Amino acid sequence: MTDTPMRIAYLLCSLLLLPVVSLAQTPEPIGPVAVDARVALPRFKENADVASALAVSTTNMPGRGLGLAGGVHWYPVRMGRVTLGLGGEILFSGASNTLEAEDDTGVDGPTVQTHFSTVSPQVSLNFGTGKGWSYLSGGLGWGSFTTEREDDPVAEADGSIRVLNYGGGARWFAKDHLAFTFDLRFYAINGQEASTARPAYPKVTLMIISAGVSFK
Repeated sequence: MTDTPMRIAYLLCSLLLLPVVSLAQTPEPIGPVAVDARVALPRFKENADVASALAVSTTNMPGRGLGLAGGVHWYPVRMGRVTLGLGGEILFSGASNTLEAEDDTGVDGPTVQTHFSTVSPQVSLNFGTGKGWSYLSGGLGWGSFTTEREDDPVAEADGSIRVLNYGGGARWFAKDHLAFTFDLRFYAINGQEASTARPAYPKVTLMIISAGVSFK
């Protein structure tokens, strides 16, 4: 577990260096616009307090999930080897878990579902050329986060919550306008206080890996 931050840092550094080293001789500039569509793979955390509020065990809480992410980015300013990007991202994701019966005569436990979505403006620093580039980016936006039982849904939230995202990735253009894209991102989700028919959700940071295609 202690090696995880170092591995993440190494991966981000590798993403930054790869397009620069392999495509440094290509003069084509980054951009001017890139549009992403990616499949996201979140890993939700099993919080004991939320499980207790829902009257389920932590083993009943959702873990790995699935989602979709998309973004639009514009690259207006080039500063030497770095190109500034401005844009935005949207993410929809979720997961569910049903506790299986201990034997053939038992009954399956409840299904617990987690839903997380967010939309955010983003600022990025991009390194490379128009044939392929890596980036570091971040933004502060709004979102929603809920974990609930399928047979006993919680009440709707009163409003959206703040979500800070930061991470990095890369785009490799195999064709003039089509690329493979990869993104590793952290989402710091603000906590939510308990309300009528809705439990408290603590502040949490999720790591989400996504991959897909990019167009320019």
